[in-house]
Amino acid sequence: MSYWARFKEGDKEALGKIFQTYYKELYFYGLKIVSVPEFVKDVIQEVFVRLWENKDNVGHVTKVKSYLLVALRNELIHASKKNRISEEEHINIEPFTLTIEDFLISEEDSRQLNERLVISLNKLSERQREVILLRFYHNLTFEELGEVLKMNVQSVRNLLFRALEKVRNDLKDIGFHDAENIELILFSLFSKKSSN
Repeated sequence: MSYWARFKEGDKEALGKIFQTYYKELYFYGLKIVSVPEFVKDVIQEVFVRLWENKDNVGHVTKVKSYLLVALRNELIHASKKNRISEEEHINIEPFTLTIEDFLISEEDSRQLNERLVISLNKLSERQREVILLRFYHNLTFEELGEVLKMNVQSVRNLLFRALEKVRNDLKDIGFHDAENIELILFSLFSKKSSN
């Protein structure tokens, strides 16, 4: 029996296992939406408290990670709108800015590519950066991306395609000849980082 099924039957330990399994990814994603660590931690806790309180009303979920990402995203946006974050905490915070720390840094060549990628990715719109993070770091399918971003699958594909084309062209402009393989590069860099 899955942890989700056990949680639905009232097993608090199963919910704890779900929390442990996805906390790191939820926190990473949450910080890209609201760059206030304590606030993000509190909202993640609230998401799980609400899950427990509403376990009898929560349906069968097959894609737990995407379900939790949607719940966290909605809760962060809702909580932010309720002015639970002061204006000072938003100063100079650009949502979904990717940093060099979001990638694995190893050899000098890899570091140079990572730095160039960060520059290229941060030229994209916030929505384009978000779809790249969800696709390559969280490894979501296009259907799951549609759920999280509240878009249809074709719109998600178009958004991701345009974002990748911009990055690919940017890397080609600086003479990076392997830019055609940008999807593999991003999957590789993000997966190495997420396994650390």
